Amino acid sequence: MIWSLLIEGLLVLLLTATIYFAIRLNRRLTVLRVEKEQLEKLITQFELVADRAHSSLSGLRATADQVKSDLDDATNKSHAMRDELAFLIERADTNAEKLAQLSSSKTGKLAQDSVPDNEQSVTVNLHENIESTQSVGNERDNEEIFDKNMGVSEVERELITALKRAR
Repeated sequence: MIWSLLIEGLLVLLLTATIYFAIRLNRRLTVLRVEKEQLEKLITQFELVADRAHSSLSGLRATADQVKSDLDDATNKSHAMRDELAFLIERADTNAEKLAQLSSSKTGKLAQDSVPDNEQSVTVNLHENIESTQSVGNERDNEEIFDKNMGVSEVERELITALKRAR
């Protein structure tokens, strides 16, 4: 009987330990279930954030492509403008050289005409100088007509004027 009492006492202790560990295990499983639900919510939120990030990246790529094409267009336009300006400058230089040649030839004629041999030549030269002065006015009119015939724009005329002043 003592043996049976000892064995029953040992069984009570083991059952008590089993109940204690079963309660601890139940609490841990409950915590794991709660954490599993939170983890599922977190995974769902992570998927939403990943989808948003993916769509944002797609939008950024589209925007970057649009900006690239806009910059390419602006670059192409600037190259075209640069080429056009180079052409206009070359044309202005050519026109300025022509005008310089015309004005130097007119000045040379005036200088040759201004050396009098006698009084009669002075009178003739005076008349020629008056005519040349009038022809300089006519030359300006002729330049405007030349500009219009050559299709010279107002900007080109201003450039030519500035080049003349610089000389």
